[in-house]
Amino acid sequence: KILRDGGFDAVTEFTSEPKTGQVMIVSNGGTVLFYVIGHDAAVARRLVEFLQRTDFAGVIFTREGMEGTFTLDKARIDNEHAPDVEMAFRWDENKNQFGVAGMMDGDWQRAAGKGTHATLSKFEMHNMLIAAGPDFRRGEADELPSGNIDLAPTVLDLLGIKSSSPVDGRVLSEAFAKIDKEVLKPVMETLEATKRFPGGTWRQNLKISRVGSTIYFDEGNGEFTR
Repeated sequence: KILRDGGFDAVTEFTSEPKTGQVMIVSNGGTVLFYVIGHDAAVARRLVEFLQRTDFAGVIFTREGMEGTFTLDKARIDNEHAPDVEMAFRWDENKNQFGVAGMMDGDWQRAAGKGTHATLSKFEMHNMLIAAGPDFRRGEADELPSGNIDLAPTVLDLLGIKSSSPVDGRVLSEAFAKIDKEVLKPVMETLEATKRFPGGTWRQNLKISRVGSTIYFDEGNGEFTR
């Protein structure tokens, strides 16, 4: 509805053959994917500039790369099925009614309890993994970045199975009991993008950590200021 009110031919499903310039919206709750039919560059650019001036956009990624955005490859989602534009909603450090910090904008059509694939909020990106058993160190907290992508290579390594093809992620060997704890240090990086408008400026950022060749997203957000 917001995009339609903004003058876009936007739908969540097609009832007939889609037309060039229409926008298909796919919501993941805290993130929205925008597929511009025919990859119409003018419509995609107008869409991005519209989002950059809203009060709900957090971080915007684009297929072709536009001023004030990050290209899809920065989020490792550059493939043939990727959207033309992807937007993570804005978040802040306010607390909810239970005193838990980390509020976010999101798809308002989703009722409570329907879940979300989250934004780039630090409160959602920084979760907890608990590993227990004879192969793991006891009573230790690993401060290095890790993620879901590391589970497969770690489990394969514990089972002594060599993958027949390259896998993403890394082995969380610093948590293994029978291996001398390796001193690893993450390399931190902050990406920034800006676009100036007659009435204000859009700024967005994405904080990244690297451990070896593995990349983790720590947080990202954006804001339009007048």
